[in-house]
Amino acid sequence: MKGILEIFKKSLYNPEFYRGVSNAPFKDAFYYYVEITALLTLALTAVISVNLIPQGVRFLREQAPILIEEHYPQGLVVTIEKGQAHTSVALPYIISKKDGLSKILEGSDFENLLVIDTQNGFDKDTFDKYKTFALLTKTELITKDTRNKTTIQDLRGVPDVVVSQETLATLVLKARGMLVYFIPAGILAVLILLFTGYLIYLIPLLLFALIPFIFAWTKNTPISYAGAYKMSIYAGVPGLALKTFLNMFGFFFVPAYLSFLVFVLIIILNMRGIEQESLFKNK
Repeated sequence: MKGILEIFKKSLYNPEFYRGVSNAPFKDAFYYYVEITALLTLALTAVISVNLIPQGVRFLREQAPILIEEHYPQGLVVTIEKGQAHTSVALPYIISKKDGLSKILEGSDFENLLVIDTQNGFDKDTFDKYKTFALLTKTELITKDTRNKTTIQDLRGVPDVVVSQETLATLVLKARGMLVYFIPAGILAVLILLFTGYLIYLIPLLLFALIPFIFAWTKNTPISYAGAYKMSIYAGVPGLALKTFLNMFGFFFVPAYLSFLVFVLIIILNMRGIEQESLFKNK
């Protein structure tokens, strides 16, 4: 751990360090990147778990049953069998904002959450007239987002299912009983996804290596592209660390270019430092 932190400090600003990096074995840079991104993955996963797991458990144990009881219409049974929808209520059946679901549609022009009309097929004019987020016909589920983009889901690809207040309540009970498995599986999935994302970042770093490569060429101190890539790996970590720490404190919508800007700043400062040291030595 101490060695990783020492290297991290040097990667911020240490021209002599970067001078040696370009000639060092590639495995040194790669192992460092894997180790420090593994630490970042563990830290971010821990924060996500602490924040989301209690909320998820509370939702399943307390809120979900209440939502089903208060907002799912009693007597409404929707059956999808062999790619066709059937229902137990008079049609068209409309679930609107007045049914306590206004928060879901807040900020949109929709007046209804769902319209069920299994007697007719999809008609765009009729769909627009309903001003609904979703329309269930005999063979399709049509949705429209806030950007007015319409998506049509063919029910022939949906397995047979019965949706009612009772089946939803049963599903919640089963999910509550599976929490002991869902929680570790969810944590593991987050770990894998985050760490994979960090490893994939090695690909754009390969392109970012053009910056130190071209910078060195313009200063008549050329380095190999492999050397430039190794420099990029070290210089890319601080930007990733900054983005990760912002995520940990709740800033999830960090601009994608932030890591790149930090990378460019580190590369320029350190390569100028290398150039100045070379000038002094030549004098």
